[in-house]
Parts: sequence; C-alpha cells; structure tokens
Amino acid sequence: RKLLFAINERFADPGITCDMHVWSWVQDLYDGGPMKIVMDLDSGSLLNEGRDNVKGWDPPNVQCGLPDATRCDMDYYAYRDIKKGDELLIDYREFAFLDSWPAMGL
Repeated sequence: RKLLFAINERFADPGITCDMHVWSWVQDLYDGGPMKIVMDLDSGSLLNEGRDNVKGWDPPNVQCGLPDATRCDMDYYAYRDIKKGDELLIDYREFAFLDSWPAMGL
C-alpha cells in the first residue's frame, strides 16, 4: 500500500498507480512460504490471461514452469508453437492467489 501511495504522490498520475496494481498479484514464492506481492516489470508483463474450457475465454498457450513442475518460479514455456500474431495467454490461477488482496491490506 505504501508503494502505491508513494508512486501516486511522485507522479501525480492515478493511471500509473492503477497500472502497477493491475500488473501485480499475490503469490507464495516457495511452498509454505509467506504471501508476497509480485509485480511484473519484465517479459512476463506480455502475458495475458487465458482459461481452458471457459466460455468467452481463449485457451492458454503458455504455462508457468515445466509440465512436471509443482511451482511456477517465473519460468514460462509454450505448450504449442506460437504463431506470428498470436496473443500470449496463461492461466493466472496457476500461480497467483487472485482473491488474496484483502489479506495483503489492499
């Protein structure tokens, strides 16, 4: 919360603050570890959300971690060949605790 307020004060642009929150999620970084807020400021920010077998969603074509991995560890792999013009899609539920913002005070 302090980071978001500091960004807003420094840049006086609520849009930047909102973007930073949108690019963030809650995740434990190791099994049984504490929940942390993670922000994507690298190539992971190019991944949009996809869902398998859900009406209105395109299926993911990228996964977090190797097929036999039990954790994400911020390594991304394509399930199939990615063609020019394809959107990179991942199921955020593989690694993000989407309903955990209240536990983080946000």
